[in-house]
Amino acid sequence: MFGVAVARLDAVSAEERERYQALYCGLCLALKRRYGQASRTVLSYDLAFLVMLYDSLWEPSEERGQARCALHPSKKMPWASSEFTDYCADLSVALAYHKCLDDVADDNSVAGRVAAAALARAYAACAARLPEHTHVIACAMASIRAMERDATTPPDATSIAFGQMLGFLFECVPGRFPSFWSDALHDLGYWLGRLICLMDAAIDYRKDAKSGAYNPFVRLQPDGADPDAMRIDLSSLAGCACRAFELLPCVEDAHLMRSVLYSGVWQKFNAEYEPKKTAEATPRSGRMAP
Repeated sequence: MFGVAVARLDAVSAEERERYQALYCGLCLALKRRYGQASRTVLSYDLAFLVMLYDSLWEPSEERGQARCALHPSKKMPWASSEFTDYCADLSVALAYHKCLDDVADDNSVAGRVAAAALARAYAACAARLPEHTHVIACAMASIRAMERDATTPPDATSIAFGQMLGFLFECVPGRFPSFWSDALHDLGYWLGRLICLMDAAIDYRKDAKSGAYNPFVRLQPDGADPDAMRIDLSSLAGCACRAFELLPCVEDAHLMRSVLYSGVWQKFNAEYEPKKTAEATPRSGRMAP
């Protein structure tokens, strides 16, 4: 994904931060074990959120331990993993590989071409493990690229395609699909996918307006960015994602996940467009404000 679904660490406890880091480290170790050392470059907190979501929902047994790595050579870091960590490692590789292809298609990115070549073997292994999932990702990303080249594409079409793809990935968990929570998982993935896609577009507005790259907000606001209008559109999508999440019976790590959905997703946007003071007030619901 795009580094959007990340916890707001100043809004959680020290124990929650340690838990979050342990899931992240567990995902990193799974990537190394399944796809080799180079695959760890695709590690993201976005997919650690998905591990946390599944662990909270199904409460599987977890393996825990401590390990050193290149980033922490002098200190053993705690890690935690479950049956869902491997699935999220697979998705990490598949999504990162197609993101590289997308970068190449957009602007013939040399970095994207090099990264795609480095991930090609890992992606082939991932496709063998998850043929239907990788097919859905490939088709969705190809469709999005085609939409971006079409000047008549509605501004929300690409986010809908990305949301449908993420909805499928959230819902269709190997060994757990179908389940009682399939619909809610699909809805959470769909709305979160749409939010991530358009949040990324809002953050990249200035860069894309300068380069001429496709950006739905540039099409909607050709005379300059309107952060307030963007915030209204994004808040609607964030609200739908949060409502879908609240339908799931998550207890463990629920506050940590809410720090992602209610507040963390806004961190990059707020860094790009300084929010008004009123946007920082705590809403009457008691949730963290964007």
